[in-house]
Amino acid sequence: MLVVAGISSAGIAGSALTSGELRGPVALTLGLDAAAVPVLRTAPVDISAEMTADLARKGQDLAPRFAVPEISQLTPDDGGSWLDVEEQWVLWRQRIVAPGAISVNLGFSRFHLPKGARLTIHPTGMTSLDDPRHFWTFTERNNEAHGQLWTPVVLADDITVELLLPRSELGDYALELESINKGYRLFGEDLADKAGSCNVDVVCPEGDPWRSEIATVGVYTLNGSWTCTGAMINNTAEDQTPFFLTANHCGINSGNAASMVVYWNFESPTCGQQGGGSLAENQAGATFLASSSTSDFCLVELNADPDPAWKVAYAGWYRGSDDPSAAIAIHQPNTDEKSISFEYDPTSTTTYLLTPVPGDGSHIRITDWDVGTTEPGSSGSPLFDPGHHIVGQLHGGYAACGNDTSDWYGRLSVSWDGNDASSRLRDWLDPLGSAPMALGTLDPNAAAFQVSPGTGLQATGDVGGPFAPASQVYVLNNVAAYAVDYQITSDVAWAVVSNGTGTLAAGGTDSVTVSIGGTAATLPTGTFTGTVSLVNLTDGSGDTTRPLQLKVGIPELIMSFPLDSDPLWSMDAGWAFGIPQGGGGSHGDPDPVSGYSGANVLGYNLAGDYENNLLERWLTTTSLDLTGVTSVTVKFRRWLGVEQPAYDHASFQVSSDGVNFTPIWSNSVTVSDGAWTSVEYDLSAVADGQQTVFLAWVMGMTDDSWQYCGWNIDDIEIWGLRNSVSAVETPPAPAATVGNYPNPFNPLTRVSYDLPAAGRISLGVYDIHGRLVRLLIEDMRPAGPGSVVWDGQDNRGQSVGSGVYFARLVSAQGVTQHKMVLVK
Repeated sequence: MLVVAGISSAGIAGSALTSGELRGPVALTLGLDAAAVPVLRTAPVDISAEMTADLARKGQDLAPRFAVPEISQLTPDDGGSWLDVEEQWVLWRQRIVAPGAISVNLGFSRFHLPKGARLTIHPTGMTSLDDPRHFWTFTERNNEAHGQLWTPVVLADDITVELLLPRSELGDYALELESINKGYRLFGEDLADKAGSCNVDVVCPEGDPWRSEIATVGVYTLNGSWTCTGAMINNTAEDQTPFFLTANHCGINSGNAASMVVYWNFESPTCGQQGGGSLAENQAGATFLASSSTSDFCLVELNADPDPAWKVAYAGWYRGSDDPSAAIAIHQPNTDEKSISFEYDPTSTTTYLLTPVPGDGSHIRITDWDVGTTEPGSSGSPLFDPGHHIVGQLHGGYAACGNDTSDWYGRLSVSWDGNDASSRLRDWLDPLGSAPMALGTLDPNAAAFQVSPGTGLQATGDVGGPFAPASQVYVLNNVAAYAVDYQITSDVAWAVVSNGTGTLAAGGTDSVTVSIGGTAATLPTGTFTGTVSLVNLTDGSGDTTRPLQLKVGIPELIMSFPLDSDPLWSMDAGWAFGIPQGGGGSHGDPDPVSGYSGANVLGYNLAGDYENNLLERWLTTTSLDLTGVTSVTVKFRRWLGVEQPAYDHASFQVSSDGVNFTPIWSNSVTVSDGAWTSVEYDLSAVADGQQTVFLAWVMGMTDDSWQYCGWNIDDIEIWGLRNSVSAVETPPAPAATVGNYPNPFNPLTRVSYDLPAAGRISLGVYDIHGRLVRLLIEDMRPAGPGSVVWDGQDNRGQSVGSGVYFARLVSAQGVTQHKMVLVK
């Protein structure tokens, strides 16, 4: 063994090593140099090749992949290096470099640690415990009878494994690395592969009535390379046994259940963000219990109870064979941040992927989602009936943002019975043998005061009224064992609350109506907003709000661009104004031969398909003045061909400053229009009342294989309401602020912020196209000022180029950003 120069037991006596309070890697605590650690270098990750392989797997009823395994047989006896650190401790370290990987996770075929030992996996060279790439530590508490350990992901391509042992326990450990799993996509690490924009974050108000059920759902990895969704499910003993329901086609069996890693509460911190989720709350290992291919179910028992701090709940279920009158899905689309989807129409019973009723009776068919969708990675996620019971888990289908196609869920009623305990649910979910048709959700952390629905009141009408809908009824529930006093108020005069105060007995329910009041008839043209506050006066548990919106007036055409002449907008190479030639179509349909209403279009490569290996190419309007205009929408005709977003990308974006663009639409599936299609998008969140608005159509990025015809657009129109007054009545809340110094800077700058109230924040650095460069903070922060240093590097530790960047702060007060200039 080697002795670390300059470090003796006296030098760190009484330190974190001895006291047992070590919080992070030993290398960080002692300042050890990573350069001296032996390096195991894997084969490079060919992301394009893996994406192509995924395409070949599509349609084979297999779980989505996110990583490529590389087999390794490495132990501390035949690799790495040992160091003496203090008289009582020895440290083994091994560095692993996986070129091109987005993440790395490890599978140990043998794992056993004695008391006091620690195994830590961390990004090489990490300098802070707040490193957003994550580090993970394991102790004797992670020892399992199966003797394996599979780790969560580290968001880096260069990691270090360190084993800290009491010297007295050198002969009493087992550690053998079997699999190095090299991530090429997962958990939103690749921004181009994020979930579709139509998905609804569970933190949005739509999720409020489903908080307990949301807390049951987790995303998981298997064998370090596959991924699906599942849910904790209740049993009649209601003893919080960690039963986890998912899909059979996700591939879990008795031989690999130990490799499961479940991530809880991977959710956006802010409604609409569809990003920024944390992977910190996770647990490893499970035992296979039962499965069946008929209804595509799989049930496992997790090796440990979830940490109580994670507030995991246990979903209720219904085993009847009738069709739910509506359905709700809670899932992790593309294994990104958790989303919620709604089907308001009755479901039907069919065979998997078929439509005749009842077929073989094994599946529930969702005809088409009314709000949200599902995507690969949603497989195994639960389907709930309106009574908050699981009635099935996702097998597959064709649903995606932008289409009205179906999904199929394996019926829980079919999964209930089978030949024996290994092929049915009843033995596990009904240990008491009481045979109930339904069991409610068990949520040890449920809020006392619950309100449904989660949507606000959105009404429209001409000046003077009438307005529709005229009202919204909210149902109030008290799930606590004590009475709750409540108060419901509106902060605008045109929305009136009836039955606004009262008391709910333990287990009681009541309703309150919010109506458009008489003063609404006096309002001028415009869009008016407000908030309904629903407050638990007894203890505040479950306090919530609902948005109000009133659109007064009939939308009118504000400006149009029929493309009879060139509008002279900014065009990157490849974009052109003119007559399309009808070329291309090597895959999908070719370009049109004219515009929709005339000869001309704005299009990408009017002579044929877009190129391979294309970087983003932008068509951007000149500044559009929408001062005094609200409820802004854009309408245009589209003829588009683009391959699915695993390979190629097209998007439509909007900006109020010409620098920071917000994606409004992007392809979530392959698009091949083959005819002129009318599309309309709501731009109000960005464009309402703005003096400068820019629209942009983006072609790219693309891979090196299939090519499609790309963008053709015609007849662009801006619609909205012309306001006669400022229409927003809600008083402005105190704003959070963000800045930096020095500015311009090289290579370091301190990014400062000031919060009017304590809460969870996300502070990141973004490029001029709105893409995340570096996540600086994702955590709770107290009210008042704070700061963090940005070193000019991205999330992968690589230095970024000179240019304009934006510090973006997301908090309960909204989104605030600040321009920074890096010069070199």
